[in-house]
Amino acid sequence: MASTRTQPEEEVSVELSSQEKAVLDEMIKDAKNSCLSEETVNKCRAMIAENEEQNTTAVSGISPVIALGGTLKNQTNGTLTVHDSKLWAGIIVKKYPDPLDRIGLFAQGCVWYKGIKAAVVYTGENSAGVECGWLLAWADSKTKGRKIYAKCGRKSDFDCIDWGHKKDKLKKALPVVRAHDSNTGTSVYATIFGVESAVSTEDAVVGVFTG
Repeated sequence: MASTRTQPEEEVSVELSSQEKAVLDEMIKDAKNSCLSEETVNKCRAMIAENEEQNTTAVSGISPVIALGGTLKNQTNGTLTVHDSKLWAGIIVKKYPDPLDRIGLFAQGCVWYKGIKAAVVYTGENSAGVECGWLLAWADSKTKGRKIYAKCGRKSDFDCIDWGHKKDKLKKALPVVRAHDSNTGTSVYATIFGVESAVSTEDAVVGVFTG
């Protein structure tokens, strides 16, 4: 009887190592002055107005919005490029960094009641020279909170993405995630966080791709 080779399952958790926590903590400190700068928040509000999405009650003359900034860090040996992306809700204020050499920024926004839901996939080579993919997805909503999901592995796993499946995964996600693929030695770890005020919610996604 021929033996069947069992592929290692994808590992997804919220348990981060002390080193990973330190990297994210440093990125969180920098986020306020980079991806969540006043300039980014103001640009987000202006683009929402331009796209006629301000159909909510104004507070002191300013419509409440969610401004989400992102910082992505590439800790692989090479350059990563955007392979695919998905925007279920929200608007693009600043595009994903492409290529992603070491650190890159992006920004998204929405009116409070609509929320943001998006995902991006980067591809590149791991340390063994194998083509791999790193997926990061997030949801930011006043009613449903902040959630983030990640997956990584061989590039072929991301050539025909079932976005409905990823959306379902995101519904069950938490504000912190770590994904690891034992076949390729790749990992993604990330968090989504923010501060709410009367007129805006300024949130950020910080994520790291390794392998």
